[in-house]
Parts: sequence; structure tokens; C-alpha cells
Amino acid sequence: MTKGEKTGERHSPLVQVEPNIEEWPVFQLGRSRSNSAIVERTVQGEDGSSLKQRMEISAPGKYRLPGRFDYDVYSAVLELLEIKGGIPESGTLGFSLHELILLMDLEPSGRTYEEVKRSLRRIAATVLESDNAFWSNGAQRHISDTFRLWDVTFDAVADKNGYGSRHRIEFGKLLKRSFEERYLRGLDIEFYWGLDSPIAKRLYRLIDLKRAGAAAWGTDLFELQKQIPIGPYAYVSKIKEKLKAAHEELIERGFLSRVTYQERSGVSYEVSEAFRTRRKGLELAGTQEEIVAIQLLTRSGLRGDVARDLVAKHGPARCTRCANALPYQKALRNPAGWLRKAIEQGYELPYTLPLPNTPSEVPPPPVLESGEDQNLPSEDSQYVPDVPVSQDFDQEEAYSSEFTLDPQAIEAWKSLVEDLIGLRGQDSFPPWFDQLEGGQLDGATLAVLVPNSTAANHLNDHFGADLVRLWRERSGAAAIVQVTTDLSSEKRATLTE
Repeated sequence: MTKGEKTGERHSPLVQVEPNIEEWPVFQLGRSRSNSAIVERTVQGEDGSSLKQRMEISAPGKYRLPGRFDYDVYSAVLELLEIKGGIPESGTLGFSLHELILLMDLEPSGRTYEEVKRSLRRIAATVLESDNAFWSNGAQRHISDTFRLWDVTFDAVADKNGYGSRHRIEFGKLLKRSFEERYLRGLDIEFYWGLDSPIAKRLYRLIDLKRAGAAAWGTDLFELQKQIPIGPYAYVSKIKEKLKAAHEELIERGFLSRVTYQERSGVSYEVSEAFRTRRKGLELAGTQEEIVAIQLLTRSGLRGDVARDLVAKHGPARCTRCANALPYQKALRNPAGWLRKAIEQGYELPYTLPLPNTPSEVPPPPVLESGEDQNLPSEDSQYVPDVPVSQDFDQEEAYSSEFTLDPQAIEAWKSLVEDLIGLRGQDSFPPWFDQLEGGQLDGATLAVLVPNSTAANHLNDHFGADLVRLWRERSGAAAIVQVTTDLSSEKRATLTE
């Protein structure tokens, strides 16, 4: 089973990361138990000026500096942010340890949960002190300031089976400001997770940042070992020895085409044309209009990756208009599904919507853009019938409520969902999940009533393995979970692990 299959999430491989953290060695790759590190350098400007930079990373008391495992945890948090559409306005991300563990492709266990928990605390305790080291996109200059990446709060409440509840990360001012000012860059997270060596992971991210879209980047080996960081080593030969395995892996995996050493201590990295082509294809424009449209769609219930795809394909204007029309639609069974269909199929919507509490008033004449179609819909056409999310099922099965629901099945399903929430977290569920109901309970076979085949397939693909395991823990190894759109029918599907 792949990582994507385990998490049940799909998103663009390009995850937004903060460039200051990408450039400076916040995460230590060696085995030092130190709780502080200092990096100093002088940067030469094109006009001949020079800027002295100093970066200090420190951890208080019992904590050591974040290391290679923490680098992966940090990356998983950023990937989870991408899935959820970016930092919320509150600056707080709700998460479960289970979500992060699956993104890191680790096997869930009590020990793994504790390691990730300790890592999140270690990152939270780390203090970053910048003396002209961090770039501020808003101020358009390097700044001197003190930062922490985040604060983390663990919810001590657990359900009867011991599964933890939702936890919270409150992002610090550096990350919040960079997201607000759009001082971000895309990281090919799939490529990152595919690398084995911690040095290769760090080197890949540093080279991809510093090359700034170019085909190659060169630097000094003594400066490079500070930025990774490794060593410090006093001889060029030793630095080359420590980098050799990482270079070989990056060439083998198709990121680098060549590594060339110059006289004395120079090194040049050439990025393969295949990787540059893939990387360019993943880029997003990220205009202010697109950002606003994406935020509107995610607040309306769409996942971040879906929202970005819709904006990229159909444009921010259409997406914004459909999102603004959503509150005026009547009796929607699946608001997020309607919104997606409205954008994809280009529903005709009035450009000026009625004010709330005045549905009977005739809206004022719409303002037309140049070249816009003059055949506008009538007032009543603003209410478009609800439709399923998936385009794969044109003929949806009729949701039958004529067959009486089994009270024991209702309670069994409710309890099973509570266990699933404890395991996966409330935010993992689509908006329509609460429409599912326990229908029949026959021994250890639980039949769940779903509205259509799309919901059935989604349930199996994203939650089937966990539901089957949880139900078998309750009812025995032979226990079965089925889904059906009609309890009076024999047409049922069994969820699979």
C-alpha cells in the first residue's frame, strides 16, 4: 500500500515551504547532542556592498536541536497544510498524530506516536535568532528578529479505546508572515519522501532553492558544509567523502545530472533536464486573485488540492463567483459537491445575488464584463439542483429510506465512527460523511446505508481498511462491513482492507 493510499489524501506534489528555513541549517543532520549552533557568513551584493549575517539556533534545557527525524516531521506538517489549503486565518492547524505518521510513511505504533509527539515539542522549543539572516518579503530587506516555528498543544482527552483526540499547532510569526506575504516556494514533496539519505534530502532542498530556476548552482564546499550542516571538517577531501553517497543517490534518482569539483574547494551542481521539466510543470502562478479564490473554496468545504486544481483550470473569477453563490442555494445535500460541479460545468449564475433575508426581491441588473453573454438566467435559475461530487456516475442509485433502520445498527455505526474519528481526526472526513447511517446488523455483519455509489467508493478507498480493522476488533476476525444504497435490495458491497 502506498503512502497516498494510506492517508486517503491526494494533492499536488508541490508543497509550499518557507525559503528562510530552507536556506539555513535549522535541522541538524549529525549526531551531536548540542543544544545550540551558530552560522555566520558575509554576503556580497551586486553593487559591491557586503552584508554580515548571523543565525543562531538554540533549544532550552532538556531539549537538543532538531535533527533528521524532526526534518521529516516538519515536512509532514507542511504537507498536511497543503492538503488543508494553507495556514488558516487563525494561524492554527488541527491535526492528529496518525495523519502525520501516515504522511511520513511510518507504521502506526505507540512508540511512533511518542516519537512524533516529542519531535513536535522539540521543534516548538527551538528558538531562531536572526541578525540580518532572514528575508522579509513585506519589508523587502533582511531583518533581525527572534522566532519560533510553532507552539503545539496536545489534547489529553481520549475515547474509550484510548485513541487521542485532535491536537493543535499554532504557527509562529515567521511562518504566518511568510504565508501572508506569499514568500513561499514549491517543494516537490514526492521526490523528497523518495530519498533515503538525510544528507541527500537536505542537499536536494538546498540546491533546488539556491539554483532559483537555473540549470546549475555552484558554491564553496566549506560554506556548503555549514548550510547542510555536516562536520565541520578541515579538509576538502573529507567533505567530498561525506557527500559522496548523497551525490550518487541524487544522480541515480534523476535530480542531478552531474557534480563537478573546481580548483581548491569549489563545487558545481547541474540539475537534470528531466527534473527541471517536471518541476516547471508543477509550478502555480499564485496571483492574489488565485489565492483569494482558493481560500473561498477551502472555506466552503473543498480540500486544498481540489481548490487549487479548480482555480488553475477554470480561473479565479469563475471559482469566486460560484463560491459566493453557494450560500443562496436551497436544500443542498452536498454543498461542496454542488460547488465543484458548478465550477467544472460552468453553471449559469447571476452576477448579483440577492441579499440574505430578501429572497423575494428582484436582484438589480447584473454588471456585465466586456464580451459577456447577454442571455442571462432568470431569477429562479440561481438555484441549481444538488449534484454528486464524482463525474463517474451519471445515474445515481436512489437513496431508499422506506426500509426501517435497525436501532442496533445505528448505534454500532455511531460507535464505529467515534473510533474512526479518534484514529483519523474530525478534519479527515468529507462534509457529507454524516449522511451515512447504520442500516442493518446481522450478527457480525454491519450494513451501512450510503446515498450513492460515489460515497460508497470514497468510503472504501479512504476509510475502508480502518473501518474493517476497528469493526473486527469489536466483533471478531470474521466481522464484515458492507455498504448499500437500498436496504431492501440485495445489492451490497463489502469494504476491503
